[in-house]
Amino acid sequence: MTARYLQDTALRYFLEVVRCGSISEAALRLNVAGSAISRQVSGLEDRLNTILFERRKSGMTPTAAGELLAAYAFRNQLETEQVTQEIRELQGLRRGDVRIVSTAGFSLDFIPMAIASFRQHYPYIRFQLLVATAEEVARRLNEGESDIGLTFSQVPTANIHVAYRLHSPLVAVMQRHHPLAEKSSLRLSQLAGYPLGVPVRHILTRRLFDACCSRQGLLIDPAFETTSISALLAFARYCDGVVISTELVVRQYLKDHDMVAVPITGQDLNGLNIELNTLAGRTLPKAVSAFTGHLIQIMEQEQQLEA
Repeated sequence: MTARYLQDTALRYFLEVVRCGSISEAALRLNVAGSAISRQVSGLEDRLNTILFERRKSGMTPTAAGELLAAYAFRNQLETEQVTQEIRELQGLRRGDVRIVSTAGFSLDFIPMAIASFRQHYPYIRFQLLVATAEEVARRLNEGESDIGLTFSQVPTANIHVAYRLHSPLVAVMQRHHPLAEKSSLRLSQLAGYPLGVPVRHILTRRLFDACCSRQGLLIDPAFETTSISALLAFARYCDGVVISTELVVRQYLKDHDMVAVPITGQDLNGLNIELNTLAGRTLPKAVSAFTGHLIQIMEQEQQLEA
């Protein structure tokens, strides 16, 4: 295998087919003709004298050789991005890109406020923030599509480096005039009888809530379910409901709308962590590394507040 065989365009097209599982989908994402991608992939196979994909009706699956080449292409792509970033910094442009992926709650205020405070010192850094499921957060980090992930977690994930972990118990969010708002803490059983808003079942905070209700023998039927943290909080405001969340995610919103968060007691409800994640073994570009450090400082301050 020589370097001239592994042309940049061919590798880029090949890697996109691996990610998408089909030439047609890769063509749409790259905005090129499918025939062009097919030629590049076939060219790689001819030059390497091996089959890189199993071609099936359901799509294209990498062979063992294809997986080996994909790992190489992925590392090459990350290293190219890093070198490009560092050259820009050496040229004094002070520019860079930070690609963040998070579960929905962190996009409400936490990440935008962190970006705002970071840009006071580094105004030319550009940001991308995508909202995804916890599983998609890990996938995007693993495939180099995002640099930083922020999500809730209960168990370790392969190939993911946890840069910082912050304990985050559940709280009940409500209007300040709600009958439960003056309580210093609440048991799950006390939420029965009030309109309850929760995330949909695939979201980790909901799974933890359901598991705790099951263990305690409680049947609490939510009045409102959604994937949107904004819609959940609006339900609490406009329907006088109670919403299950974590305090860090909603803190600024509570201040802005004169609402309260009451801790929910119970050892079962303390198993949730906020994790700041990057890809294990990856040397982060300077802009990404600096913003990761900035997030860690914010989370350390949160840890001290809870202590």
